[in-house]
Amino acid sequence: MKRFSAKELFSKTMPFIVAKLILRLIAAGIFLLLFGLGIFLIARGGDTTAFIGFVLIIASIASAGVVHFVLVRMMGFAVRVGHIAVLTEAIKTGKIPENQVAYGKNKVTERIGTAATFFLINKLVDRAVLQLQRRLQSAASFISAMPGGGAFVKFANTVLKAALKYVDECCIGWIFYGPQEQSAMKGALDGVTLYAQNWKRILGSSVKNAIGILLATYVGGFVIAVIFAVIFSAIGGVWGFFGFVFGLTAAFIVKSVFIDSMVMIRTLVVFMEDAPLTELRVDMYGTLSGMSSAFADMLNRTKNEVAGDPFATPAPVASGAPSAAGIFCGECGAKNPAGTRFCGECGKNV
Repeated sequence: MKRFSAKELFSKTMPFIVAKLILRLIAAGIFLLLFGLGIFLIARGGDTTAFIGFVLIIASIASAGVVHFVLVRMMGFAVRVGHIAVLTEAIKTGKIPENQVAYGKNKVTERIGTAATFFLINKLVDRAVLQLQRRLQSAASFISAMPGGGAFVKFANTVLKAALKYVDECCIGWIFYGPQEQSAMKGALDGVTLYAQNWKRILGSSVKNAIGILLATYVGGFVIAVIFAVIFSAIGGVWGFFGFVFGLTAAFIVKSVFIDSMVMIRTLVVFMEDAPLTELRVDMYGTLSGMSSAFADMLNRTKNEVAGDPFATPAPVASGAPSAAGIFCGECGAKNPAGTRFCGECGKNV
């Protein structure tokens, strides 16, 4: 069986990369159109015209998140999950489906169903991974008491967050890797469990990528933004500022479409190398339920789906339920003292 490298998978699944690029270009185009029109009106002068321009700039910034969510997250749902389905099939069988788009669409419909189901599973997986990440971070919190330790811990947490950004794709990929009769929720549940059992190798591989991404994002993005600012400043007025924003937007698109896709594929390849060979430990369900309320929620939903599931034996832990170590926030996963009503990290009701 052929084993594809991450670079080969990136190039051979280009239809999905192009689709991601198109969606982000549309979202960025809407933002830059409103922002650029605002800059144009401000540059023309006049109190009323400048005020309208200022309002347009505020509107472009305020609506950017909504537009990105609708186009990239909601409309891009099939693109993202279809890409994972095709990548998983290529890793599993050593073959790229002939019609990738049709294959991805069919697989998503068969294994996950609607976009609402995917968003629910994705949110639960994201929260579970975040809560497990918090436990890793708290294990190194003692370093913050040392001189300069606070800055080191903050940097380490940033790297850790970036390194674990694509673990949810791996867990969702396990839905497609598993048997046809397995539910999507069960596949995601087992994906998180297998990630937890193999976290050292996944994390070790991801940290190197994360450091490179952080450098490329902050240094490369700033350099690109300055270059465009210099180019647009030749027009005069406030156009240099527009050039800076244009450059940042362009850098963000390059990162989110090309760099992020490559890192996601690398993480998926590492995960899929170990996961099929790892014996799923039933006792991990109980352990992870105590560490993550989101994982406990997934376990409860799986138990409701499959009566008599031999894996569904651990007692459920409700969101915000206290453990021996305290209470874990169901929103961000932060640990709080027993009896806490509001999370000290995000402020949400635990």
